Amino acid sequence: MTEFVPPNAERLVKVNAADIKTGMYMSFPDRPWLETRFLFQGMLLTTDKQVGEVRKECRHIFVNKGKSRRIQTAREPVPTETTPPPILKPIEKEFVAAQKAHVDAGSQIQENLKRLVAGEGINVTRIRSSVKSCVKSIITNPNALIWLGRLRTKDNYIAEHCLNVGILAIAFGRHLDMSLDELEMLGMCGMLHDVGKLEVDQKILDKPASLTEEEFAVIKSHCLIGRDILSKDENMPKVVIEAAFGHHERMDGLGYPRGVRANSLNLYTRMISIVDTYDAITTTRCYDKSRPAAEAIKILFSCRDTQFEPILVEKFIECLGIYPTGSLVELKTGEGAVVIDSNRNSRLSPKVSIVLDENKNTRTPLIIDTSSEGSDDSDRTIKRVLDENDYPVDLKRVFSFFKKQGDAIAG
Repeated sequence: MTEFVPPNAERLVKVNAADIKTGMYMSFPDRPWLETRFLFQGMLLTTDKQVGEVRKECRHIFVNKGKSRRIQTAREPVPTETTPPPILKPIEKEFVAAQKAHVDAGSQIQENLKRLVAGEGINVTRIRSSVKSCVKSIITNPNALIWLGRLRTKDNYIAEHCLNVGILAIAFGRHLDMSLDELEMLGMCGMLHDVGKLEVDQKILDKPASLTEEEFAVIKSHCLIGRDILSKDENMPKVVIEAAFGHHERMDGLGYPRGVRANSLNLYTRMISIVDTYDAITTTRCYDKSRPAAEAIKILFSCRDTQFEPILVEKFIECLGIYPTGSLVELKTGEGAVVIDSNRNSRLSPKVSIVLDENKNTRTPLIIDTSSEGSDDSDRTIKRVLDENDYPVDLKRVFSFFKKQGDAIAG
């Protein structure tokens, strides 16, 4: 019997059944597709179950290395001994590129949400392109896009939340030293994780009071709806669909919609669940005001083991830093300042913009590096975190001032 030779065989790699792994793109089995029970011609093997089925069916397969990718599985250990890549530019010099990426990604999310409302599909190519721009900026300096994510409006929570979860997820992945492909997948997972809420009654989403059991059941349905919406597109990566479906599952099995233990989910979904919770806590919603980043971090830390994977929570907190970008802090002088850039060599001493005087009245912004401040009684080192809801801080004004300084440096 003549052995099957696929078209363009010279561009493919022959892999014996025992060596087949997740992440391989099977261009051809060991015989013509129509002689197998596989439904699709050409497939990326993303699960151990798929690998097992292929091994049973084939003696070998032909793999396209260019279309193959590293797949994060639920059992793959979280990277613990990693060193994030170095900051390539100071935040002032990255703002222009970051703002362009932020505007483009935000526009693409809103456009695609409108497409879904109109009964059209998601433009995966454009979403992916926007995510790539965000990845490029975050690799350069994550604080620029994280800062922009703090400039929120009250008009479109779903779109802004999806955008910010995508940005924070990419920054989280960068901290774990994940590959560019993995960062792009994380970004897509974050930016599309809540699309199911488009079909949830807006009155329930905007209800300021406690939800009834029936209303909460409707809210929980957004995970299943999101999965179904994304599954309609054959080009949608499976991990993105899984993140939309599973980002409310928890370690103790008390999440929804299935109530499965989160350690059975892939790494992307487990990361998105943490980032989604953090962004929700630090954002004003109809039923709750925003809370300081420091408080959100304490909540996440208290939920490790029960709701979230401990090592992932710890790594996310490392990623954010002790004083996350956008936090409002009080200096020892009594002045109020907004954190605008972290200091990798001294996490307790970030770069800040002083926006409130000693009496907590608005003042002309003044940018200082707290790591270079003295230790006398009048030094401007950080004393404590403030609740931004209690003070008149216009983050957009601070950003405009800071960006002008960056433009002057660039010019």
